[in-house]
Amino acid sequence: MKTVRTERREFILYPTNRVLGTIGDAAKAGEAIDALIRAGFDRQDIDLLHGEEDLHRLDPTGEQHGFLGQFQRTLIRSLDLEQFKHLTHYVDDIRAGRFVVMVRTKRRALRILAADILHKYGAEFVGFYGRWACEDLPASPQRSPEDIPGLFVRAWNARDADALASLFDEDAEFVNVTGLRWHDREAIRKAYADDLERMVNRSTLATVDTKVKLLSPDVAVVHTRMTRSDEAAGAAVPPEPRATIVSFVVHRMGDRWLCASAHNTDVLPNLGTTIGGDAAAFGTASYPTDQVS
Repeated sequence: MKTVRTERREFILYPTNRVLGTIGDAAKAGEAIDALIRAGFDRQDIDLLHGEEDLHRLDPTGEQHGFLGQFQRTLIRSLDLEQFKHLTHYVDDIRAGRFVVMVRTKRRALRILAADILHKYGAEFVGFYGRWACEDLPASPQRSPEDIPGLFVRAWNARDADALASLFDEDAEFVNVTGLRWHDREAIRKAYADDLERMVNRSTLATVDTKVKLLSPDVAVVHTRMTRSDEAAGAAVPPEPRATIVSFVVHRMGDRWLCASAHNTDVLPNLGTTIGGDAAAFGTASYPTDQVS
């Protein structure tokens, strides 16, 4: 297990833009921090609280400058009792000898990823703290490769580019229907944030058929036929749904599956393959039962 403490031992003010979770086992806490670092989080943005020294840093009495002390003073103005309960819970965990892991991150996609890593290593009471606001972060539902297309569709229809990007590795590759290639999670997020806001903001995506081929217990290829229905402004009759096949290469990360690569291809059933100019030699694409070929 790598060294998990950072050199920073200052008092902690309110844990702004941090994901927090409690892990009861020292080895699991260290493994969780190692996994966070492998996932791309900076070591300086990860902190581990355990024992009397770190309890003093939190300063639950409010006599110093810990985040609970500051929060107690702010509580008079905010009256957010539920949030106060959240924060005091971590103090109780440290008093009981447990380990509180804190990960600093602002992006929602990275909050989800950090929370999923903490859940993988047995964390409880996982939540994100913004500026005087908190949010519970339950474990993600990616329990099998088949879950990825449905979660992709859900994020698309919610216009949530952060949730969509969180399905991908940090260095994932995505090739869209026009051959454009995005080389990492942030590029995928930016591309979809723009498309979902401007270009396909009146579209609805749906899965029609999904097939999974396991290459190993931890790696799979997922082919999904999807349809995209568009609402054309002012049109008397909506256009026909557009069909695509999206291929995902996914791998297991604990109980969760992440996408390493994806490729989106238009379905053109009446267009034959014309390699070398001989369409007849290769036949015509056919999807008579809406099955992925």
